[in-house]
Amino acid sequence: MSTANGQRLSDLALADAALEFVVTLDAWIKKASWSSAGESIARMRLLYELHCNGPRKMADLADTLGVTPRAVTALVDALEAEEQVRRLAHPTDRRITIVEISGGSATVEQRFGALRQEIADLFTGLDEADRQAFARVAERLQARLDASASDVRGACTG
Repeated sequence: MSTANGQRLSDLALADAALEFVVTLDAWIKKASWSSAGESIARMRLLYELHCNGPRKMADLADTLGVTPRAVTALVDALEAEEQVRRLAHPTDRRITIVEISGGSATVEQRFGALRQEIADLFTGLDEADRQAFARVAERLQARLDASASDVRGACTG
């Protein structure tokens, strides 16, 4: 990649641009459809994980989300109070608690659909070359991240 004057951008310059983009996107998402529905990014991630991968052990949710078990407990407490998730006893180990979406999967799908559409709208006006370049770079970076990740999760787009 090069700048407008043809000079190659350093890896650190690209890292700075990526970090700035991530921070800006995070702030934008907080103001997008999820925030109007009262959802935080943490709650969205937990619901998305359950939506994509089904019922999960609370400890596994903490690992997947990269938060402490205490943080997952607080998230689940709040979501359970709103009847968005429910806790279940593990069938063979009473020390384990399973969390699942409680009858609201369609609502979760609608919220994700709305968020996906708002993100898709960001690409309006980009020419095909920019779209292809973005998709190519995002795919390559995702592959690098997946290769270095200790936990592999399936993709979920619905």
